[in-house]
Amino acid sequence: MNTQELRDFVRAHLEMDDEELPATILNIYLQDAFERTISMDNRWPRNEQIFSVSKVPGLESATLPPTLSIPSIMSVTSVDNGYRLVVITQENAEDMFGTNSNEGGGNPIYVSIWAGQMYFWPKISIDGSYDVTVRAYSQPAWDSNASAIPDLDPRLHIALCYYAMSLCYAAQEDEVLEGVYLARWNRDVTQTLKTLMEPVHNHPLVLHGGNPVGGWPSFVVNLPETP
Repeated sequence: MNTQELRDFVRAHLEMDDEELPATILNIYLQDAFERTISMDNRWPRNEQIFSVSKVPGLESATLPPTLSIPSIMSVTSVDNGYRLVVITQENAEDMFGTNSNEGGGNPIYVSIWAGQMYFWPKISIDGSYDVTVRAYSQPAWDSNASAIPDLDPRLHIALCYYAMSLCYAAQEDEVLEGVYLARWNRDVTQTLKTLMEPVHNHPLVLHGGNPVGGWPSFVVNLPETP
């Protein structure tokens, strides 16, 4: 459903027209619903992404892409040698390596993040460059354009409408119906989140000969001979 379809569904369900529920208000309700929903977790599977991050000569840090959700960072890997760098806090990095010297050399083994910048430790020379790949999740953003499709799993689109409906009833000071639709939103988001975040399940072990997917050896059960 795009944004206009979400608006139409809310208005039809509440039996209201665009004068009773103008887009200027409904857009804010839907945006609040979107932001409240995505805040349930920083790692939505549909937003998995590999980011390229580079420190360029003349700077002591690398600028992170604005679409990268910093709390969702899974790993940082050197492009040069494939080594995974350990993420530590800025304070711990400064305590371990100091803050004043820009002289450096060799390969970093740690990174820290502060104010949207990635710092490498031990420090790289100010004139040096360094490239890493960051496995993380992008930060979804709301778009109020009528044709825009919310950057969210489609199974949650109706939940956005339920949340917007609860705000409509809150504006009418109807606490009962406000609670009903807020509970629907919470129910749908909780259940969908549980489904989306399930881990990959292992294949069952094959016990009758042959190899399961992956090529691991299996076992054959030899029954005892009949006396």
